[in-house]
Amino acid sequence: MSQVPASEDKSYVLEEKTSDNTSRTTEASTEPLRETCDIAIIGGGIIGAILALGLIHRGFKVTVYERASKFTETSAGFSFNAVARQAMQYINPKVLEALMRVATPNEYPFIRYCDGYNPGVDKPLWQIPADKPDYRGCLRAAFLDSLGREIPEEMVQFGKELDMYEDSEDNGKVVLRFTDGTVVEVDAVIGCDGIKSRTRQVMLGESHPAASPGFTHIVAYRAVVPIEGVVAALGEDKGYSHCLHVGPGAFTVTYPIANNTLTNLILFTHHPTPWPSSTKLLETCHRSTAQSAVQNWNAEIRATIALLPEQPPKWAIFDTSDNPAPTYTSGRICIAGDAAHASSPFLAAGAAMGVEDVAVLVTTVDVALSEATLSSAHGKGKAKAKAKAIAAAFQAYSNIRMERSQRTVRHSRDVGEICMQGGSEKGIDAEKCYAEIWERYSRIWEFDVTEMVGVARGECERLLEV
Repeated sequence: MSQVPASEDKSYVLEEKTSDNTSRTTEASTEPLRETCDIAIIGGGIIGAILALGLIHRGFKVTVYERASKFTETSAGFSFNAVARQAMQYINPKVLEALMRVATPNEYPFIRYCDGYNPGVDKPLWQIPADKPDYRGCLRAAFLDSLGREIPEEMVQFGKELDMYEDSEDNGKVVLRFTDGTVVEVDAVIGCDGIKSRTRQVMLGESHPAASPGFTHIVAYRAVVPIEGVVAALGEDKGYSHCLHVGPGAFTVTYPIANNTLTNLILFTHHPTPWPSSTKLLETCHRSTAQSAVQNWNAEIRATIALLPEQPPKWAIFDTSDNPAPTYTSGRICIAGDAAHASSPFLAAGAAMGVEDVAVLVTTVDVALSEATLSSAHGKGKAKAKAKAIAAAFQAYSNIRMERSQRTVRHSRDVGEICMQGGSEKGIDAEKCYAEIWERYSRIWEFDVTEMVGVARGECERLLEV
């Protein structure tokens, strides 16, 4: 790997909770061993880019290997809650700055769930205070571009698709083999290569049940459209806010992005038959396919779905709910974000879970390499100390993140099914639906990033002593 200069900011600040639940601030400075540690990030998507910025901020040498020819994302929108933004600030303030350059808040005080099926039902079925998640919505491509501008060019290699890796105890390095024939030796590998992660396949074994994601039997028709059309269909009240419209077997989500100039528009529907491939999750269809799912719905929803392009993308929603990964690490390899716990979008927390992963990873790697510096020998002894430190950091990360991230995947699937039961001729039990959704959502929002980071630090220190 090429030499990469350490971050100009040689230290970072962390607020930790003490045993008496008060806060204290500690400062960690750059240690020599971290400057000899080569870390490869597989995947230059949003989580890979955030991870790179977090490690750069702490003085690590990082190279991002991305199979595309440039930083690229689909034009669809997504949102980050307040917990994710707190994690971004901790990872590297530049990450949060990159988000806020392109993000749009929800200006309406509630996220409303409305009846999209029965005409004349104006009152929301239930609603959630918008300040609880405090979402900021943006275009994926805009956020990734904003992040990419913060990463030095020499730290990214495009056109690199992972084929295989070898992590042998007999070798002082992890050997990466790419499909173009390139061979690279590194000290640690973090797979951020998404739902179809090659890193996960190699780590678990291609025949392992968790090596590939599973189909949820839900598809999404989604597009980014000018907000004026949505306002004309739904009215200004709904058009400029975050709204869901539920009905039998489907539901819609609309919310403003790009400084209230565009709307992220999604229609979710059931898809009872199997999806043909777990590697090709996208196909193009005709708008009439989406319209047929809401043909008996009220006029405002029919008008909204008519705003989809003539040939909208149809996304198969896959996740890891049925076969979760038994671990997020093996030796000096780990996986994060969708590569570790791909989620459906119904809790609007999949990307947020990836950001939380990064907050833990930068903590454990930083702690492990700093602690190892104090006790490591020279030569082979130093190499072994480094390998042990990396393995401890990754194991601590896996231990801390598995329960919360996998529960989120399960709960997200639940919320999707709940929303598709709504709006039928018989009506729905709105109070019950609200209670079930609120319980799952609140686990996402009522969370302390500072406490998570402190627990991760302690777990890493414990493993280093083993």
